[in-house]
Amino acid sequence: MSARHGPVSCAPRASLAIAGSLAGWLAAGAAAAQAPPRNAQAEAALKEAMGTDYLETRFAQAERKLRAALDACGESGCSPAVKARLLVALGTVLAQSRKGLEDARGAFADALRVDPSAKLDPDLTTPEVSSAFEQARAATGAGATGAPAAAGTGGAPAAAGATGSPAAPGAAEAQLQIAPMPEQRVRTPVPLHAEVPAELLPSVKQVTVWYLAPGEREVRSLVMKKLRGQGFGINVPCAAVGRTGKLLYHVAAVDEDGAILASAGTRDAPLVTQIRESISSAPPRWPGHAPPAECAAPEQERPRQCLDDRQCDRGLACVGGACVTRAAAEAAPDVRRSWVTLTFSPDVALLSGQDVCTVASQRSDHFVCLRGDGTRYDGTPTPDVANDVNLGFALATLRVAIAYDRLVLDNLTVGGRVGFAAGGTTEGGASFLPLHLEARAQYFLGARPFEQLGARPFVLAAAGVAQVDTEVDVEVLEDATACGADLADRTSPCTRPGASGRVEARRQTLTATRQAGQGFASVGAGVAYAPIEALSLNLALRASLTFPAVTTVLSPEVGLSLGF
Repeated sequence: MSARHGPVSCAPRASLAIAGSLAGWLAAGAAAAQAPPRNAQAEAALKEAMGTDYLETRFAQAERKLRAALDACGESGCSPAVKARLLVALGTVLAQSRKGLEDARGAFADALRVDPSAKLDPDLTTPEVSSAFEQARAATGAGATGAPAAAGTGGAPAAAGATGSPAAPGAAEAQLQIAPMPEQRVRTPVPLHAEVPAELLPSVKQVTVWYLAPGEREVRSLVMKKLRGQGFGINVPCAAVGRTGKLLYHVAAVDEDGAILASAGTRDAPLVTQIRESISSAPPRWPGHAPPAECAAPEQERPRQCLDDRQCDRGLACVGGACVTRAAAEAAPDVRRSWVTLTFSPDVALLSGQDVCTVASQRSDHFVCLRGDGTRYDGTPTPDVANDVNLGFALATLRVAIAYDRLVLDNLTVGGRVGFAAGGTTEGGASFLPLHLEARAQYFLGARPFEQLGARPFVLAAAGVAQVDTEVDVEVLEDATACGADLADRTSPCTRPGASGRVEARRQTLTATRQAGQGFASVGAGVAYAPIEALSLNLALRASLTFPAVTTVLSPEVGLSLGF
């Protein structure tokens, strides 16, 4: 089996710790007072290769930069310590890449020949790296300075036949006790359980299992969980045992520095569990636990032939990614596409003004001011005294309209309204357009709202022809000079007739009407409630802007619709 392990999966340490350890690699060379000329260049290459490329699993780039740095060092360009660190880093990269461990052992051996005190970085050490380094140390006869030897070995090297997974059990390292696992049902997790020798337990940092699932080529790893006592356990997941065949695996316990303390099986001589449709032995389990339950059978996957019906031949429909015979068409929902509505809507206008009843204001600002007897006021109000309309809303015209709307899409209606407006001013020579004409579009929210009863929220946009007349009371004080009253007494009566030949009352309350329109544009929102298919009650609120006489108008609207 050929295991592939990236640096992140085999050493669960934070990137800051790795960066700190890289800094430690570089510190020794930088501290020398008289550093060789290529030391700084080599240390920079080492930092970039291991601190960036290696951590991001760009092994080829890391290897290329380290070899270039070694070439630049030559025979005497770098100190032995720096050159050894470059070689150790190169061996680590080679052990982690897919090039096998032979080149890694060669790089480690070269490092130990250059500097017998060379050692591995514990934050980048994996069982493969540690095993290759110990074999190189044994081959060169260097002192045990890389990673601590496995307990019980007395510093002896790993077996010569090891190839990056835990070596064969024997003198090199202790044996993990693995519960026999001869067979397991397909689609059922495999409960692996291992016990670490008691004397090694305090030194164990991590227990890892590497497994090759039936029919797979890639070896995967799992970190086993600490259980009671000396036990460690993990379930090989359902995804790995979804087919019959052999599940191959081996286990290793390592210390803080990544040195292998104990193992069971090797990459070349793995443990085996047969994955079968049915088993004759008792279901495997962790000690003291129930057997794992069988996973749900996955739905059979097949290549997608289509994404929608348009990619299928005539008479076929796209169902679950495949073109199948179209089912007999069901009766289409009885959707009412034509709707006739009777609506009632009061207008509430926002208006304000100053000196609204002067002759000039009535002419330019579209105000009509009427006396109590209904005649047009044409007097001369006292400037800056009353004669104002404060900003606010006031009830304006009332409208009744009949509408026709057509459902042109699942969510969109378009139509028109024609109606009559009441409450306009025609006295005193004023004119009022009582006609209401409107074109409207309404978009209903939700999926196919007209196929369902209940609430149907919508938004609307409209434009048309209408006039909005808004009446307010305005108090005026006749100008004393113009009407012949006493300047010093506001209660003195007028004595001089105005332009119409009428003597105005000195103080009077007029009805001022703001005439706005006769065009408008609206937006709004509402809800239609359909208790039955052919009937709905509509509530909406429109906000309109009139032109060319500009006024903002709010219009609550209630309506009853019949569909057919």
